[in-house]
Amino acid sequence: MENLGPLNFLRIPLSNLWDVPDIRRRIEQADAELGPRLLRWYCRYEPETRLAIRTQLEWALQNPGYDFQKILVRVTTANEDILLYFAFLLHLIEHGQCPAADEK
Repeated sequence: MENLGPLNFLRIPLSNLWDVPDIRRRIEQADAELGPRLLRWYCRYEPETRLAIRTQLEWALQNPGYDFQKILVRVTTANEDILLYFAFLLHLIEHGQCPAADEK
């Protein structure tokens, strides 16, 4: 497996695609549960991990030619759909808000 260095945090959001391989359809159909569920998932991580995920999502969107399927075994989602998912997730992160630690 390739040494991903700082891209290793992309494995975290990519692992969601094991359960939702049809992510493009879910996003395009405006699945009302998807956004809140993904934001809750993201907010469960420590602030340092959330920052690393966000930074790597931004990098991914600036490097669309990268083969994101090879980061995590068994991800069969097309690269274009992965990028759509990353953009959707980054938008949620930028416009959503995690509850304070005592509210979780």
